Amino acid sequence: MQRYDFQVKRLSESILNNRFSTALQRKHGIVRSSCTFVPMPDIARLSFPEGHELSFWQFDDQHESLDERIPFSEKDLEESKGLNHSKRIREWLASRAALRIGLGINEEVLYHPNGKPYLPSSELSFSHCLPIAGALVHPERAGMDIQLPNPKLEVISKKFAHPEELVRANESGATLDYLTILWSAKEAVFKVYGENFQFSVDLRVDPFQVGDSSLSMETRVEGNWKSHSLRCFRILEHWVVVVL
Repeated sequence: MQRYDFQVKRLSESILNNRFSTALQRKHGIVRSSCTFVPMPDIARLSFPEGHELSFWQFDDQHESLDERIPFSEKDLEESKGLNHSKRIREWLASRAALRIGLGINEEVLYHPNGKPYLPSSELSFSHCLPIAGALVHPERAGMDIQLPNPKLEVISKKFAHPEELVRANESGATLDYLTILWSAKEAVFKVYGENFQFSVDLRVDPFQVGDSSLSMETRVEGNWKSHSLRCFRILEHWVVVVL
């Protein structure tokens, strides 16, 4: 296993919710990179050597408090008016908290015609799997995915995994975790391009072991195959994959 250490920055205590005791942080909030564990209260910020900045927000259902803490832009407020479902509202709030508070970015969030978000100065990727949401920025490319292992992935695995990938998943000794990482890797690359990929055919993840912090994969874009490097780690019980 290749060890990969990224930098984790704790934000100021005035921003963090201090109701999390050290014991609760150890039990409920862990960021993992290789063998490194860092307690996570509401926010953790990660800086990658390749220039990616990533922030996580742990949603605690305190809507009113969170509303007051996020420095919403005018476009944020306009976009929020179209949110009706309570789950979607929580996801949106947590994602904006990761961007506005976690990364300290106040630029307007814009959208390509295919729905992919971006910022005037950089590429942007959101992901959420409550209670965790994240925001990733990079000058040239941004793609990340957060996924909690879910048995449903085993049911639909043939729709997103190539037969060879399924064999490796079944031989891994941790099939559900393997499939979760596989799905997240493909979702993360999909967010970079915003293309209509056929996941089981156009996106191929090279062999890996559950727990590897570095992944690689091949992506067929407009008929040509491109190679990608990715980072993989856990936060709480979720798997996170970031495209470099």
